[in-house]
Amino acid sequence: MQLGSRIRARRRHLSLTLKDVSAGSGLSVPYLSQIERHQANPTVTSLASIARALGVTLTYFVPDDTPHTSVTRRGAGNVLHFQELPYRVESLAGQGGDLNLEPLLICIHPGFTSDPNSHLGEEFVHVLQGHLRLTVGSEHHELGPGDSAHHPSTTPHTWANPGDTDTLLLWVGTPRLL
Repeated sequence: MQLGSRIRARRRHLSLTLKDVSAGSGLSVPYLSQIERHQANPTVTSLASIARALGVTLTYFVPDDTPHTSVTRRGAGNVLHFQELPYRVESLAGQGGDLNLEPLLICIHPGFTSDPNSHLGEEFVHVLQGHLRLTVGSEHHELGPGDSAHHPSTTPHTWANPGDTDTLLLWVGTPRLL
């Protein structure tokens, strides 16, 4: 992918306008537009300003043909226990550089209901065992083993385990949390 296309893709992924990137980078909207349309080549200084405005490092725009596969063996993921939350979170991915997805194995204890939450990105959840009551905005969904849901994280959402056994979820989201 060419430089201008990578910049446009990142900007659109973040739902930013050229004006937003201009404000964050100090570069003009017409110049940014020319870069995205492959009609101008930015200096390293300009590219660093664009990277900062898009929340990435300069190396994000440098093509790299090196494989970035991250393998985590069973039981080797980081396990996190949150004092304020009655569930267990295990990272299923290593620290894979510029990778954007965050796959987690989450165990939610019976009776737990989360507070409404919203943040940038998107979420995919797949129920491995137990039951999950998922509320996204005004939509309510009852999910059982084998059921999945995919939604924008910007919409307020809650989780609940209405059952009397643990619920085990595969959660994949962006941006990375850990």
